Amino acid sequence: MERTILHSDLNNFYASVECLHHPQLRNVPVAVAGDREARHGIVLAKNEAAKRCGVKTGNPLWMAKQKCKDIVFIPPHHDEYMKFSKLAREIYSEYTDQVESFGLDECWLDVSGSASLFGNGQAIADTIRRRIKSELGLTVSIGVSYNKIFAKLGSDLKCRMQLLSSGGKTSKKLCGRFPSANCCMLVLPHDPDCVDVVLKPSGLLHSPTLHF
Repeated sequence: MERTILHSDLNNFYASVECLHHPQLRNVPVAVAGDREARHGIVLAKNEAAKRCGVKTGNPLWMAKQKCKDIVFIPPHHDEYMKFSKLAREIYSEYTDQVESFGLDECWLDVSGSASLFGNGQAIADTIRRRIKSELGLTVSIGVSYNKIFAKLGSDLKCRMQLLSSGGKTSKKLCGRFPSANCCMLVLPHDPDCVDVVLKPSGLLHSPTLHF
């Protein structure tokens, strides 16, 4: 049986939780930031509005302010993030008992044995996305693939990783281009028939079909 792995990533997690508690900031550039006085004055998380201004996680606060003069800084509330992370994992656990956390906002789910109850991987991912939105008020990106690396790439790209079967082999079609920094790990086998990956001058990875 081919494995079906989901990678779930709660979008802009810290900032999204803060905007739930401060709905007036939902459409305002927001960054969850450390304490400037304690020399922890960097952006820990940002919402989509701040991201569109070019604000990045890890930016010093002065730099974030330069990029986005209207940005609102909010101190972190880790107890709230832990609460919402636990609620999300409780939803995941209704579809599989094989859930592996990767920080508060990301999880891998092995749903290989859940198809007879809940449908295929894409159906389970769609159901989880709807439930996270309706029950928690958050959005989540979920990648679906046959292993953890490709599932994470799927959630990073917010696209569907297609599973194709050909001649007893499995091929994965990567969706277009993705920044090489998104790769947790990239293994290039010595078999020339196995993989064809090109590093573009722009620093983007582009790959045709990968055969395994």
